Amino acid sequence: MSTATITVNQTSRLGGLRGAMSAEWTKLWSVRSTWLNVVGAVLLTGLLGLQLGFSAAYERDNPAPGSVPELSEVGGMAIATLMIVQVVIAAFAMLPVTSEYATGSIRSTLQWTPVRRDVVLGKALVLAPVLFVYGALLGLVAAVGAGLAAGRWADWTASVLVQDLLSIGVYAVLAGLFTTGIAFIIRNTAGTLTAAFLLLMVVPMMLGQSSIRALQWLGVLLPGGAGQGFLSDSEGALLSPTLSVVVLAAWAVGGLAAGLRVLQRRDA
Repeated sequence: MSTATITVNQTSRLGGLRGAMSAEWTKLWSVRSTWLNVVGAVLLTGLLGLQLGFSAAYERDNPAPGSVPELSEVGGMAIATLMIVQVVIAAFAMLPVTSEYATGSIRSTLQWTPVRRDVVLGKALVLAPVLFVYGALLGLVAAVGAGLAAGRWADWTASVLVQDLLSIGVYAVLAGLFTTGIAFIIRNTAGTLTAAFLLLMVVPMMLGQSSIRALQWLGVLLPGGAGQGFLSDSEGALLSPTLSVVVLAAWAVGGLAAGLRVLQRRDA
């Protein structure tokens, strides 16, 4: 008697962290809010870059008596532009979290990825390279716009521009991941954006203008102040660029760790 043998083809499916990353990549680029953020950021960055370039050209065409005007580095103008529009990058980084809480799809995410550490790591590992490219791209848009507007006063030194764009990309990654972390804590768009705006821009700027040394130190130790110290590399800064990026990285890791802690302790 012959025995029939049945072969069952099993299709392997991604699971764990790899599966979480695959799902996060798909979700990131399949929603309209992602593309609206990118388009809006490019337009805003380009317009602000033009404005800074025109301002730089005007100041150099009309110098103060006794001063000698110098060329303006396009990378420096790009950094100045990104420090103003960085809230758009923060919004990009928080949307993968806050949009899921707003729609209730976070419950499905946690069902598909029951290990909550993988949820946070999956989002962070997908966002990190995207944020780097996003920041560098916006920096390039700002540099080109500012340089064209500045005309003959623009300094297009390639090595300096590349270094500035890489620095902008690093800052976008660390500031964005910090925002992602606090998004897991606050869980709504308005609250997360407000917290990011205050910690990345408003509070460090206010403390930096204080005449009290302790408040100045507090300012440079906040995420936005550390980012400014990393990007500006100005003389007389309280922290060197290297220490500033270490502080910023600590905020990013700490924000994600705190977000994971909250996710593990609270129900979705």
